[in-house]
Amino acid sequence: MRQLMMGCVAAGASEFGFTDFTYTGTYTWVQDTLTNWRLKFLTSGIFTPRKSVSIDAFLLGGGAGGGNSNGGNATPGGGGAGGRTGQLNSVALNAGVSYVITIGAGGPNHAGGGNTSFVGGSLNGAVAGGSAIVSGQEYRGTNGGSGGGSATSGAGGADGNDGASGDKAAGGTGQHTTTREFGEAGATLYGGGGGGGGGQYSYIANGGSGGAGGGANGGYGYNSVQNGFSAAANTGGGGGGAGTRQGVGATGGWGGSGILIIRNKRG
Repeated sequence: MRQLMMGCVAAGASEFGFTDFTYTGTYTWVQDTLTNWRLKFLTSGIFTPRKSVSIDAFLLGGGAGGGNSNGGNATPGGGGAGGRTGQLNSVALNAGVSYVITIGAGGPNHAGGGNTSFVGGSLNGAVAGGSAIVSGQEYRGTNGGSGGGSATSGAGGADGNDGASGDKAAGGTGQHTTTREFGEAGATLYGGGGGGGGGQYSYIANGGSGGAGGGANGGYGYNSVQNGFSAAANTGGGGGGAGTRQGVGATGGWGGSGILIIRNKRG
């Protein structure tokens, strides 16, 4: 399924254009300038270039799901981590070779995000998603591209940073390198950590905010209890942790799926 995003230049004006490949999944073609383009793979599929081309690739794994809350002891859930990122530079793709692309799925509650991979010919590039909640430690933010916020109400990390600590534990650990597209300043930010869930007291009732780059907010606690919010597709954001109050638990949100972006080799 093709989706095109064109600027003011003529389509296909570069040496490699949007008619020079096939893909069995969903994608978006972006013509940045007359000669510069990006191809965003949104779902898994098989990519076959009709022309040989040299590319750079940006990979983002799926975000982890947020933690469930425990109504028995009024403990909120921690936020899921954002997906990790990786990059490949100056990769030669050969005409007629089929490259298998897997877009990492976002994790449900308690589950880590899936790996995003780009495999074919001599190419074998993969990057991991956010890590899963550890059973019995649902209040902790998990580790990944940007760390999840810990319960209670810890904010999710952003741009590779750790999630914020709550009153239950430290936030999850981030990758400590930027999660921006191709690592470039001002480029789209991905892989934000999910926020920790809110607790049963009014001063810690609000869920922690999701980290910039797709992290989802934690659920509200106290006199009303919310599930953790889910991250949007293709952001690699972490799911929010569930809110709680005594005797009432809830469910953590889903992480967002990852993405693979290729562009013509630059620099």
